[in-house]
Amino acid sequence: MTRRKYTEDKELVITDIKETLFKLSRAAGATGYEGGAAAVAAELLTPLCDEVKIDRLGSVTGFIRPRKPLGDKPLRVLLDAHLDEVGIMVTGEKDGFFTFCQLGGIDPRILPDMEFTLLTEPPVKAVVACLPPHLVKPEETGKAKAIEDLYLDTGGLPAPVGTVGVFRKDPGALGSNLCGKSFDDRACFVTLLRALEHLERDKLNAEVVVCGSVQEEIGGNGALTVGYGLHPDYAIAVDVTFGTTPDSPVGWAYKLGGGVCVNLGPDCNRGLNRTLIELAKAKDIPYQLEVSSGMSGTNATEFQIARDGVATAVLSVPLRYMHTPCEVLNTEDIEACAKLIGLWVNSL
Repeated sequence: MTRRKYTEDKELVITDIKETLFKLSRAAGATGYEGGAAAVAAELLTPLCDEVKIDRLGSVTGFIRPRKPLGDKPLRVLLDAHLDEVGIMVTGEKDGFFTFCQLGGIDPRILPDMEFTLLTEPPVKAVVACLPPHLVKPEETGKAKAIEDLYLDTGGLPAPVGTVGVFRKDPGALGSNLCGKSFDDRACFVTLLRALEHLERDKLNAEVVVCGSVQEEIGGNGALTVGYGLHPDYAIAVDVTFGTTPDSPVGWAYKLGGGVCVNLGPDCNRGLNRTLIELAKAKDIPYQLEVSSGMSGTNATEFQIARDGVATAVLSVPLRYMHTPCEVLNTEDIEACAKLIGLWVNSL
């Protein structure tokens, strides 16, 4: 990210989406253990904000205050993307191998032969042990093992009980898309950084708070505390949604490169949704309508019921292969989402 601090002559920050995302992706931040990712997020936010804080739970918040007086209680807008990623934790040892559990949701089908980085001092590489096909019993062929039946191989290096691990994967290009670990939801934090470029800071009619929240993958604990503590008037939870593949169910996955997804679920404010869609139409921002039959599965669920309620929306970036080390997205969707957020904040 090439950064120049905002000044009163409207010098803007120039954001390289790919390099900024890759930097965040490489940081370790398993859910509940987000310190590494939070440090990078705070570093990226600091030149862009009037103040940056890390709260008691570990969420990062950056404050952009209006340049003009707006009375005793100006509007407060919260823009959120969670920083945590799915991971594992060592639970025991057997014959030099290590048992483990998951932190967040990982599909056991993908785990055999998967590489992890265990966050010891120094970090240790681990591989999930698997039998070669020659030794698999016929009745077990094609069946996924439960996580409690899998083992980590560290090559004899120690891994104490409680050691946390994250997928071991360096991000890169996949054709015209990007591929890597923890794009859920670091890509959306990058989206928020990009959105700040679109703010007309001298004309802001609201205080803007950008949040990198923690513990979303285990129920939105960071959003719960941030929403209560900040008591915003509006909140937008920016998260990933399912990207289309040949086997994805119709109506539940969205096109990469098709634009930002606007969620129409019950935990999204209908008036705010109408405004976002009207802005997208007026400014030719590509968008897709996402339907949730219940809660959206994002931090919006926590934000909308904070204190006496918050008008909340969900904007999403389509992502393939969620909760794997090879998550895939298209940066044009990040651009569309960032532009829409910036235009909406300016319209307040």
